[in-house]
Amino acid sequence: MDQKTIDTYNKIAIEYEEETDDFWQRFPSKIIPEFIRKVRKNEFRHKNGQRRMILDIGSGPGRDGLIFENSGCPVVCLDASRVMIKMCRQRGLQAITRDFMKIPFNNKSFAGVWAYTSLLHIHKKLMPKVLQEIYRVLKDDGIFGLGLIEGTEEIYTNNMMGDAPRFFAYYKKRELEEILFDAGFEILYFEAFRPSSRRYLNFVMRKI
Repeated sequence: MDQKTIDTYNKIAIEYEEETDDFWQRFPSKIIPEFIRKVRKNEFRHKNGQRRMILDIGSGPGRDGLIFENSGCPVVCLDASRVMIKMCRQRGLQAITRDFMKIPFNNKSFAGVWAYTSLLHIHKKLMPKVLQEIYRVLKDDGIFGLGLIEGTEEIYTNNMMGDAPRFFAYYKKRELEEILFDAGFEILYFEAFRPSSRRYLNFVMRKI
């Protein structure tokens, strides 16, 4: 994530939480239950019982991390915004401040990786590198949950408040499918829904 976008999230963290904290209540989706079910199945097969089960990349203030914890799936939240990570910790979540490009965990550390509307903040040319890192930290047959937004542009926008630019990269479904296949992921579940003027593209995948 570029520094301009990180600075914006540090600035608007409270406003962002207020705007998005009830997202799944306003826009119900099957992606989180599908992701959790497949992660649990994968973790049971490995019979590890680790304290860390899911890595939430670009966790924001911990909305989804809290869902995972309350579902019995221990989570580590990772975000480039120090303010977002502080908010995660205030919710009792394990959380670290890091960028997506170099994930600070060993190979095959997690049964699941979750990245919901976070990887849209990186340039498309960097997506293969980030996916390589996600692949690395997933266990064999690990589960990857991904949410992105449909479109074709790579742009900065001030769509939350003035003087708060954030970078967005939008994707077409077929474009994403090709990128994900090349990165070594098999799509197990897909849904699209429209909580705003754009469609959201939701995937649950398996590391192959």
